Amino acid sequence: MCPADSVDPGRLEEREVIRIELADGTRHTGSVTIIARKHYLICRGAGYPLHGHVEGPLEDLAIVDLTTLQTRAEVYEESRRRMLGERIPGAEPVTRDDFEHRLRSIARARAGCGDDWSRELQITRQFDELADRIGLAKAKRQWILNEERFRLRSNRDPEMRDIWVADVASPSCLARPRPQDFDPDLRTRRRRSPIPPGARSDPFGLHNVLKAMRQLGLKARIDRLGDPPHLRGHILVKMPIKGRAQFVAMAERDDPA
Repeated sequence: MCPADSVDPGRLEEREVIRIELADGTRHTGSVTIIARKHYLICRGAGYPLHGHVEGPLEDLAIVDLTTLQTRAEVYEESRRRMLGERIPGAEPVTRDDFEHRLRSIARARAGCGDDWSRELQITRQFDELADRIGLAKAKRQWILNEERFRLRSNRDPEMRDIWVADVASPSCLARPRPQDFDPDLRTRRRRSPIPPGARSDPFGLHNVLKAMRQLGLKARIDRLGDPPHLRGHILVKMPIKGRAQFVAMAERDDPA
């Protein structure tokens, strides 16, 4: 709480919580909002109507005292703590392994929430806040969340069909994260993973078939991928005719050898 050096509403920030005293002795406490470059005070709570009360523009009021109760930054930090809830125990991550372990620990806690959807939502926010720090893709976040839920009922490593509705999925919906995806270094995370030599040399491999189709002038793209992605996938091909004609080429190798 800090009294203002001068009563200057123009210096106030959006959502800042203040208390003002008017020349007639009236006091109001509320949150600042800015409309058309004018500052207003939104007052709620005891003594005010249920829909709240608006004082302002503050620039036009005879304010004799103005006290800041919470700065904009403090309001946002309080809101953030409320949205995240109690922190899942664990050290702050530093290395690649730290980030992966921490994300999986939070995902495991989320999977164990049961019917407590409010707590599950808080833990999901904790998970996303940490994943944002390393720019982890949404599809790879979903893999971790689904995998940790699967591990509540099984000790084996899951396959895609165990944590998804099929053995292939859109790469934008579900994809297994690579170890380097957890690296704090952006350049390391952006490095592409090479296609295995066997898949690269196989003329009927998924990526070689896609390349051949494009060389023929077809509008082809990978629509679904399995896990590992070079062993199973779907290629969507749009036919060069009028209308919306298209077909899906499916490829899979049950025996990687």
